[in-house]
Amino acid sequence: MALNRELAAAVAIPIVFAILFLAPPIAFHCVAAAIALAALWEFYRLAEKTGMPPAKTVGMLAGAAVFLGAPLLWFRTPRGSIDLGVFSAEPSSLALWFLAGGAILAVLSSVAVLFSGVPPPASLGGAAATAFGVLLIAAPAISWSYLREFSPRAVVFLFGVVWVCDSCAYYGGKSFGSVKLAPSVSPNKTWEGTISGFVGATAFGAAAGTWVLLPQLGPVRGALAGALASSAGQLGDLVESLWKRGAGAKDSGVFLPGHGGFYDRIDSLLFAGPVLAAFVWALPRPL
Repeated sequence: MALNRELAAAVAIPIVFAILFLAPPIAFHCVAAAIALAALWEFYRLAEKTGMPPAKTVGMLAGAAVFLGAPLLWFRTPRGSIDLGVFSAEPSSLALWFLAGGAILAVLSSVAVLFSGVPPPASLGGAAATAFGVLLIAAPAISWSYLREFSPRAVVFLFGVVWVCDSCAYYGGKSFGSVKLAPSVSPNKTWEGTISGFVGATAFGAAAGTWVLLPQLGPVRGALAGALASSAGQLGDLVESLWKRGAGAKDSGVFLPGHGGFYDRIDSLLFAGPVLAAFVWALPRPL
């Protein structure tokens, strides 16, 4: 199992970095969409195991629509309006489009469950799981594309914060851990490990915001970004553990050898990405 993990990482990491730095942003956007949609499918499978059958077709189409519309959030003219040549809109009207999309998703989720033969006791949970999966996975995943559009180094910053946090939490918990963090959800996690991950990610953020990755942040904002993003990432990991515990599953899927499913790999990135994107959003765009 350990060998499978190392081999999968050895293959995946160079591919991701090649797409990040050598390919145009649209290539990373497509890869991010594919990974997020795969994770969304795994989430729906977990929901089914808990007795809440979602309308998977509606949810997957809605998730794809989120990624198709995501570029509208950041391709702007100097005056602040959206301009993609064939579509133009002011930010205020764009917000109305997204609200309308959310309402349509809720209606379609309900109607799909109504006509799919789901037992009435499970219908409310199935419809809710359909819409919730899109909001939990597809929507926050577009933050990765926003970071890539700003700079490939911003995505590396995100990866680094999560990886350093995970590594420090693992070794800190293994060496000093004694007080359980959430024993009913994730028995192996401890407060000592969580604090170790927080400290390590904060230090990484300060360093990355000072030198190589995002010097635009500076050491203080870099440390704050690392601290908040890593905290969000650890919450994301616990949330996914909660879903798996409720579904009686060890992993969200089996696609990645030794790593579980796609959702297992991106649970922290889904929560940490929007936090870092908020910091990057406040920065001047690089030349």
